[in-house]
Amino acid sequence: MKDFGNFKNVLIIGLGLIGGSLALSLKNEGFKGKIYGFDLNKERIKKASELNAIDEGFDKFEDINWQDIDLVILATPVKTFENIAKQIKPFLNKDTIISDVGSVKGELVLKISKILQPNIFLGVHPIAGTEKEGIENAVIGLFKGARLIITPSENINQDILKRIEKFWKDLGSKVEIMEPYLHDFVFASVSHLPHAVAFALVDALINLSKETGIDLFKYPGGGFKDFTRIAASSPTVWKDIFLENKKDVLHTIDEFIKSMNKLKEAIEKEDEDKILNILSESREKRLSLEKS
Repeated sequence: MKDFGNFKNVLIIGLGLIGGSLALSLKNEGFKGKIYGFDLNKERIKKASELNAIDEGFDKFEDINWQDIDLVILATPVKTFENIAKQIKPFLNKDTIISDVGSVKGELVLKISKILQPNIFLGVHPIAGTEKEGIENAVIGLFKGARLIITPSENINQDILKRIEKFWKDLGSKVEIMEPYLHDFVFASVSHLPHAVAFALVDALINLSKETGIDLFKYPGGGFKDFTRIAASSPTVWKDIFLENKKDVLHTIDEFIKSMNKLKEAIEKEDEDKILNILSESREKRLSLEKS
């Protein structure tokens, strides 16, 4: 039975792609409570209402019916979390739970938890999304079948953890528990680094186009477009992710540079065996993803 963790009414702060998809998916999956939306952009509130994603929308925290809300979900760029937490704290009911859908945890979970005490903050990261932004690109069922990481602090109330798990499982997510700092290393490696590489690759072609006077962007095939699709993602969102997860992002970029230098050196030396070894090992590992 779908009870969405027995949460009665939800406030989603940030009506972008993820926040909008969450609101629409809750409606689609039969959530019985009210869904409130908050965004500083009044056009997004209007669009969310037109899509029937929310029951009421607000652009001022003081106008919200806080007494009705038992779950708040932050769906804004991660660097805004601290300021938002400070703004909403005076309005929260003592039993209201605060969560998020951000892709950085670690120190951020501890920081937001401390600001919101005695209310509970529980970090959540749905591994879902597209390179598009805005509620106009929201997707019903975006989280269905997708992995979702919950990053509880050490002393988390187990009943609250179970309620948040149920909330997301009822949306069709595959829930996994992970320590916050481990989360940041894992996703710096498999998500933040690939985005950095995609942005950097496009930047390299911009520079090569200037150097040669040739618009190289007239010639890319499907491979380039597939590889760099994520470079069309929101610059604001990814600026915040890179800065909030600075330590792990820099570490993974350093490792990528080492790998590039290894390949560069093999090409310079025309070391065919080494080039083949690098490419073959990478190919085998990539093919193994298709089996998992």
